[in-house]
Amino acid sequence: APSTVYRLLRQQGLMDRLGDQAPPQDRRRFAYRDAGELWMSDVMHGPTVGSDSNDQRRRSKTYLIAFIDDATRVIPQARFTFAESAEKFLPVLKQALIRRGIPLRLYVDNGANYRSRHLSLVCAKLGICLIHARPYQPAGKGKIERFFRTCRAQLLPVLGAADTGSLDAVNRRLWAWVEGEYHHTPHRGLDNHTPLDQWAFAAGKVRMVGPDIDLDALFRLEFKRRVNRDRTVSFKGTLYEVDAALVGQTVTLLQDPDAPRQRRLPVSHQGRAAGFATILDAYANTRVKRAGPSRQIEVGDPAPEPPASPIALSNLKQQKRPAPARQDQTGDSAKPEQDN
Repeated sequence: APSTVYRLLRQQGLMDRLGDQAPPQDRRRFAYRDAGELWMSDVMHGPTVGSDSNDQRRRSKTYLIAFIDDATRVIPQARFTFAESAEKFLPVLKQALIRRGIPLRLYVDNGANYRSRHLSLVCAKLGICLIHARPYQPAGKGKIERFFRTCRAQLLPVLGAADTGSLDAVNRRLWAWVEGEYHHTPHRGLDNHTPLDQWAFAAGKVRMVGPDIDLDALFRLEFKRRVNRDRTVSFKGTLYEVDAALVGQTVTLLQDPDAPRQRRLPVSHQGRAAGFATILDAYANTRVKRAGPSRQIEVGDPAPEPPASPIALSNLKQQKRPAPARQDQTGDSAKPEQDN
């Protein structure tokens, strides 16, 4: 039997991989001195939470995206999401930068969300050195893995039904635990100092986000779309309306992942601003007077819609018919008098 052959070969040491016979790698424990010198980021599989407010029985799996400061063990930001994509990762990074400044290095895994082009551009523009860990080497991210272990042991077992009812609820419970317990617990790797106390000692060189940095514009995601003949574009299952001069053109929609769905999207065409894309209101378009194609794209805010016409079809009065010709006593129709 194949199992018997495999057992005999394994007993003789013939099934061992060559890598198992290689000498152990030179691994060394490291720790930075100042806060902000190195951040680590990784993703942990979280609990299932309610994903539909209308159906309480519908639940979806969550992923915990977290950042940790190497020198102080402070958590700049952590959030449960329904996916581990770059679209979910970037808003968490944005909030971490707002809360704890701009790090010098960002040490991440090799997942698709960490290999995105947008993340590389954000790090390059902010002066962050993006470092990817070696494949199949989890020991290099031991500090963030230790935080996940603490989270599994202290937070996840005490989550109740109210905490997992929605994504917002479980994130509120997470951040209450991080700020109320984790940051105030003495850490053995910090000589029994708490993460917040260590941050107070080592945060003198942290570079905060200044007014000269527009994070909203920096973290906008770009999506290519072609404008239909009715000046609409489809974006994530929703129709948006753009300037009529862009009909038939390929435009770029700029989306802030943290922005609400109702917010209009900036539009660019050939590298230049081309107005905004607003959610289509088909009923409002029934009262808008159609205009000829414009020759120039409106860069500023879209023009306000004209007011609805006060004339309704039911209020239109029929025109009076002309009165019949007056007849005289002889039966002939009277003719109008003519000037001599």
